[in-house]
Amino acid sequence: MLENFYLDESGNTGDLCKVGAHPSFGGQRLFTLACIGIDDLAALGDEVDRLKALHRLQGTELKSTKTKSKPRFVSDLARFLHDRDWPVFIELVDKHYYVIMNIVERIVVPYVSPADLSRESMFMKNVMADYIALHGPDELVQLYAIACQTQKRPDARQVFKRLIHWSHRSQADREIAAGVEKFTRASLKDFEKCHPHAAVKQALPILDRNKHDGLIWLLPNISSFTSIYARLNHYLKGQIGSITFVHDEQAHFDDIIDANKKLAEEVHAQGSGIKLRNANYRFASPAALRFQNSKSSLGIQVADVLAGFASRYVYQKVWEPNSVATEHDEVFAEIKKFTKNGGATGINYVAPEALLRFLGLNPLSNFDPPRVDTRQI
Repeated sequence: MLENFYLDESGNTGDLCKVGAHPSFGGQRLFTLACIGIDDLAALGDEVDRLKALHRLQGTELKSTKTKSKPRFVSDLARFLHDRDWPVFIELVDKHYYVIMNIVERIVVPYVSPADLSRESMFMKNVMADYIALHGPDELVQLYAIACQTQKRPDARQVFKRLIHWSHRSQADREIAAGVEKFTRASLKDFEKCHPHAAVKQALPILDRNKHDGLIWLLPNISSFTSIYARLNHYLKGQIGSITFVHDEQAHFDDIIDANKKLAEEVHAQGSGIKLRNANYRFASPAALRFQNSKSSLGIQVADVLAGFASRYVYQKVWEPNSVATEHDEVFAEIKKFTKNGGATGINYVAPEALLRFLGLNPLSNFDPPRVDTRQI
């Protein structure tokens, strides 16, 4: 049985709710976390050495940035992982969409009762998040970032008002826009009734603090790791107690990731509120987690290569299509093979359905969608 799973990321820009946040996020719109189960590092080392010689890749440390001009190295590496039947888990997050999802969860339809975890509620929130992400005003993310940084009621109120103003006039789909307006207006009424401190706390994400006591609002690293944790738990049929996650060093966020891992184990010990297709948040026994410098871990380096390529490819395919060559498409086709219908491995996208369809993918919800008419939203 595989016991060690190696993780590394690409596109880490820290807290997404920093003042100045913008849909492009400084050219790093996507965050990607890759995880690979490896049981023979010696065999991996031999193959990497062979591929480096074959593709004339220089340097002792394997880095994603060094493989940008060597796409066939990445495809050959992916084929080797396939041949060894080593599982690969990737979380690919559109940062703009990630913030919008939190706005829907905290501003539009804030949690009130366990009913908010029902399939119907989750489906409705997804529809709204997709619509706002595609048609909403660009400044919405920045307004939310400002509200997080100031933690002041007037700034949080501006997010409600901008959403209501936009959704009242949005014409792309009047049924969905009207639903966003209806729920946001109702949520604003509750916001105004609350004590200022309680109102702001409800409207903003749950706060974390880094090692230097700095405030962290939205960190895709956390949800990406816990998602992979739950996906691996599903893949291993709950037998996860003997495995160890070996994560690339996180100078500022390792404590936060570890704390949220433990929180996920504690919260879901009582049972998840919704059953997912490809993940199991009921951890019968906890896995181990340790952080290691990537320079001393080939497994982490290989995860970095996959994460970096997936992030670059999707960004370029969507926003810079002229920069994508046929050989890049071929590499991504190899990486897509890790994804199995109904399975836990491969790429899990946290992005609007439209982005997935643009990539030629058929979006599949992680939960069975309810039989509802979106006009009821």
